[in-house]
Amino acid sequence: MQNKTVFEKVKTFFERRSKSERTSSPLAQKFSNGQSYKNGHSGSGTRKKSFLEKWRTKKEKRLQKKPIFPVGRNTEKQNRLPLNGFLFIGVMLTGVYLFVMGPMQSLYGNLQYFRIHEIEVSGCVMTTPAALRKFADISYELNMLSIDPDAMQNRLLKHPWVAGAAIRRIWPDRLNVVIREYRPHALVVQEDKDGFEYLDRKGTVFATVIPGQDIDFPVISGLDAFDTEAEKKELLNVATSFLSLAARNNPNLPTQNISEIHFSSDGELILYLVDHPFPIYFGKGEIKRKYYQLRDVLGVLYRKKRGVSMIDKVAYIRMDYQKNKVLVAKNQAG
Repeated sequence: MQNKTVFEKVKTFFERRSKSERTSSPLAQKFSNGQSYKNGHSGSGTRKKSFLEKWRTKKEKRLQKKPIFPVGRNTEKQNRLPLNGFLFIGVMLTGVYLFVMGPMQSLYGNLQYFRIHEIEVSGCVMTTPAALRKFADISYELNMLSIDPDAMQNRLLKHPWVAGAAIRRIWPDRLNVVIREYRPHALVVQEDKDGFEYLDRKGTVFATVIPGQDIDFPVISGLDAFDTEAEKKELLNVATSFLSLAARNNPNLPTQNISEIHFSSDGELILYLVDHPFPIYFGKGEIKRKYYQLRDVLGVLYRKKRGVSMIDKVAYIRMDYQKNKVLVAKNQAG
């Protein structure tokens, strides 16, 4: 028998399969056609949904109708809920802190462990640590838990020599105090004041001179002719501006050679030197320009001619004589 070709074998296989399907039972044919047994006997082409499936379908429809980003009054309330919650928590924490820390401070305030054992005061030049401790009521009997550093600082600032102060607690029993003192720049004399007062570089009058303190500073006078503090403050600023220029210590006009800065009733500045006490009239305004002019004029007058300095014959100098001109008047003897 002659062998069949591959094509003939495939054809014979499908003919046998078709014949087998025609002879199968009606139930088997239904299963082979993709129909289920339940659908075939129910008389319907679709399967009924269960209760759980219906509930899920309704829920999905409700979610689809609900907007993704809700707006309106309800949204504002929802946005306010977190903020109100934070405020409530903050108020509660503050209340707990005050409720707990108050009794704790009174309870542990008397413990020896928190008593101050070391007080370090730095920055003293004209003052002393002992005097400042007594002035500000800072003692070793205080407790680290019960002290008020801000109150101590305010008391220190009331001291006439203290321009600034800082207090820091170093646990468990140390207190660090750093002060900044005023630096004298001149002396101010007024008839309604008892003695001299110190003036700093910013024009602040800060302390009365007591016996034994340094008085080797230029004196500012004539403020009694003015009634308001604003006028006096303006004149003091003029004087400090002039002294700042002299602080450069030019040999012809150093700070050490300035004896007095006097203000007339019209507010004009009159300068007196230490070695030659004749008046030098500055007038008003242009202090810087007049200072440099006077410095050059004094440089000429200090020169000796035939062994005699011309400045010895000067009666007065007017810096306000004319614009950019200086008048040097000689005494009659010269």
